[in-house]
Amino acid sequence: MSEKRMVDKNGMRGGAGLSAVLLLVGFVFQWRAMVPAIGAALAIGSLFGLRYSPLGATYRFVKKAFRLSIPVEPEEEPPPRFAQTLGFVVCGIASLLFIPGWNAAGWTLALLVAGLQGLLATTGLCIGCEIYLYAQRFKAHEVQA
Repeated sequence: MSEKRMVDKNGMRGGAGLSAVLLLVGFVFQWRAMVPAIGAALAIGSLFGLRYSPLGATYRFVKKAFRLSIPVEPEEEPPPRFAQTLGFVVCGIASLLFIPGWNAAGWTLALLVAGLQGLLATTGLCIGCEIYLYAQRFKAHEVQA
């Protein structure tokens, strides 16, 4: 069995905080382009691995530039990568809703992502990760049955 790649939990929180703030700024100033931009950043991490995520790279840059001594808290990559996939999909749908002018629906989904990212940033609770872990437990239970 192959080893699972590990990521820094604090990096995930930092990237989540950045995306939440950027989505909120986009909403306040009605910069709809912010939604597909964040969706693209989430897609990069989702498709190519979290080490390539622009959001995580920003956290690592700030940590290094300001010589912050934040300890690395390792966690397995699959749950947060799945969560980023969910965020990417929801941002993608939100972006598509802007095309016919359904701005309220688009912003509702974008703000849902911002809220979940803010929850992760402030508390460490990743709802997408919990969904992933629940699905893994359910799958394991189905195999045993």
